[in-house]
Amino acid sequence: MLTPRFTLSQNERHLIVHIRVPFAKISETEVEVVSNELYFYSKPYHLRLYLTGDVVEEDVETDYQAAEATFDIRMRKKAPGTHFPDLEMITKLLTPPGSWRIKTIEELDAAFVTPVTENYDPTKESVASIAAGFDWHYPQTIPPALETDGGTVQPPTSAPVHVPHKYGFGLQQSGVFHGLTEELRMVIDIKDVDSLSSEEVHAIREKIELEAFDPDHYLADMFCNEEIHEVMDYKPWWKDQPTSPVDVALHGRYTEEELDILKELPRQHLHVHPENLRATWNTLAELVFSFAYDHRITLGEPTVESSWTVAKLSPALSCLDSLPSAEAALLSCFRRSLCFPLYRNFELATLVVKDVQAIFGLGRWALLKCLLAIRKMFGSTQENRYILNDLYIISYCVWIQNIDEKEVADFLTREVAKVKVEKDQLKLDLEETEAAAYLAMKEEKEGATKPRVADLEEEIAKLKMTAADSDDE
Repeated sequence: MLTPRFTLSQNERHLIVHIRVPFAKISETEVEVVSNELYFYSKPYHLRLYLTGDVVEEDVETDYQAAEATFDIRMRKKAPGTHFPDLEMITKLLTPPGSWRIKTIEELDAAFVTPVTENYDPTKESVASIAAGFDWHYPQTIPPALETDGGTVQPPTSAPVHVPHKYGFGLQQSGVFHGLTEELRMVIDIKDVDSLSSEEVHAIREKIELEAFDPDHYLADMFCNEEIHEVMDYKPWWKDQPTSPVDVALHGRYTEEELDILKELPRQHLHVHPENLRATWNTLAELVFSFAYDHRITLGEPTVESSWTVAKLSPALSCLDSLPSAEAALLSCFRRSLCFPLYRNFELATLVVKDVQAIFGLGRWALLKCLLAIRKMFGSTQENRYILNDLYIISYCVWIQNIDEKEVADFLTREVAKVKVEKDQLKLDLEETEAAAYLAMKEEKEGATKPRVADLEEEIAKLKMTAADSDDE
């Protein structure tokens, strides 16, 4: 059976489901509504939806539009005027109540226990029953030093325990890259990431960013920025969008391709441990920044380089690093946008931060649209970035559909909306670099020779020494 492409809309009195079935056998179509569950069958299509509000089971109208090969199923609301939420959350509507969960790491570990089989004998004692009757309060003492002919031997000490670095959606993964091929390990910037601690990953990631900064490239984009002006003048789809879902044609928010992806996503709930919830939100802010930056510089038409750009700008996707706050996450994305991609411009990055704030302001449907675009980029690339879909993007696509809209608004108000990046926060000496450039330009204007790169570097070094002397005083 095939799951057909479908959308939902509503008005004051009715909920309408639009189902596209171009190859259906119309004479064998069945529609039934039971306990707010819609059942639709028209060979070879089958659809079962879990509605988000109460409808009158006996008042269902079905209309077939031959020109569009679409069924319109109209159901009357029990309480006219009620707004049914989450009609654009396609995957959630397909998922049975109670199945919105995912195994935690502890559950995955438990999965290696031998399952009960038909030959299981309940009369035999299990390990757990034996343990229950065992006295675990046995006296424990540290063994004394041993006297030997060669001197005193101290008792052995246990080696320090290595706490594995965790990454992926909800920080639920570790050790993934140990068993992968060299080609897959090259997807991220840090080698042997599974052998490092989280603190080491964070330090290496920051070192990579600082060493990658190129003052010449930055200054070139600062003074020769005609193309960057075009990028900044571009009007992306998240501008001038309605912020309220009421009376909006929801099916217009997603393309047909996006709708097809949504109905094929895993139908499960992703549980995030409370300790990792903030890091999960912070990584989401990174993903939106990376997408918004690429969307701008490509003027809404992704290129073969888009997957590289999106992955490179995110600390999570490039280095498997998680940041403690939305400000820290966006600050790292901001710095990376001045170090790696084609356009390295402070004003452009500042505008992208505002784009992130605007997208979060639109709510879950806009965030989901960004995530679907990233999923498509990573799925079509030849550089093995599909593994990032498995680690992050697909899970985010499912998770974002099940959280409350209020959670998005709270994160926007509490964290994202407050982010305003200043040049001195980036640790790239931007102000000194710009001052040296302006000084060289002034000297040239006053009749000095044309400034060279070496001259600019010399001026920057002087300014840094002056700043250091001032700090010492």
